[in-house]
Amino acid sequence: MPVDVFSGRTTSYGDIYYVGLFAPNDPIRLDNGAKILLGGGFDLGFPSADEDMLGTGKYSAGPSALGVYLGETFKGGALVQHYWDYAGDSDRTDVNTTNIQYLYYWSLSDTVSIGAGPNAIIDWEQNNDNRLTLPVGFGINKTFQFGKVPVRIGIEYFQTVIEPDDVVHNESSWRIYIIPAVPSALFDWMQ
Repeated sequence: MPVDVFSGRTTSYGDIYYVGLFAPNDPIRLDNGAKILLGGGFDLGFPSADEDMLGTGKYSAGPSALGVYLGETFKGGALVQHYWDYAGDSDRTDVNTTNIQYLYYWSLSDTVSIGAGPNAIIDWEQNNDNRLTLPVGFGINKTFQFGKVPVRIGIEYFQTVIEPDDVVHNESSWRIYIIPAVPSALFDWMQ
C-alpha cells in the first residue's frame, strides 16, 4: 500500500552511513582547562533503506570534519559531512548533501547532561527555498556504570524551525540512544 508522504507517517530503516575520522592523540588544551578536539576523514553511504522515501537509493562518499569544545560544564561543536553519489539507482535523485550535526550540552553533574545534537541538512540538488532543513532540540542523558563499561543513555526531542516547502522531511522527531564507551585497551593495536 503506498504511503502518502506529505500527510502520512512511516517507521522503518534508512540508509547506513560510515564516518571515519582521524585526529591527533592529544587535544588542544586551553588556559581555562578546556580542550578542543579536531578531526578529519571520510564518509561512506550505503542504500539499505527498505522504503524508497527513507533512503537515497545511491552509494555515496565524501569528506567529513569534526570540531568540539570540551569545557568543564559546556560542550559544543559540530560534525560536518558531505556526500556525493557515485553509483546506485539511476532513476533516483542525485546525492549532493551536507549534514551538519551541531551539538550543545551542559553538565548538571558528573553523570547528567542536558542539551542536544540535531542534524541540519542542506540538499544542494534543490532550489534555494528547499535546500535547508534545520531542527533545534533539547534532551537529557545520564551515564551509568555497567561493570567496567560506562554507558550513556539519553532522549532528545527535535522540532524543525526551517524546512523545505516541497521536500519530504521531519517536522518533529525523537532520538533515544544507548552509547557504550568502548575501553581504549581494545584499540591498542592502533597506537
